[in-house]
Amino acid sequence: MIEEAYCNHEIAELLREKGMDKECFTHYIQKNNGDGTSEAVTTCTQQMAMKWLREVHNIHIDICSIWDAIHWLYQVFVITPRTARNPYVDKILYTSYEQADEAGILHALKNLI
Repeated sequence: MIEEAYCNHEIAELLREKGMDKECFTHYIQKNNGDGTSEAVTTCTQQMAMKWLREVHNIHIDICSIWDAIHWLYQVFVITPRTARNPYVDKILYTSYEQADEAGILHALKNLI
């Protein structure tokens, strides 16, 4: 069975801080310093986050298979009306598409918005 890849807690927090207000389908529970309180943090799928980055901030994340489809990397492009500029290519090889996707989203949120 194929399962959706959801953004991790760090990305969920950054998306919320950066203004993503799309309806989300799940949440993480964050416990606060052992004081017994908790906070629900909504999250979305990685594909929803990538679409939001592309449509709202003109940031495109491309996931590429290297050599044998066992190694993956991401590239980040800021799209302008005529071209993609300033491509960033990560030099780390990931062992899954989803890991590379998550790393690309995190890079865009921390460095481009």
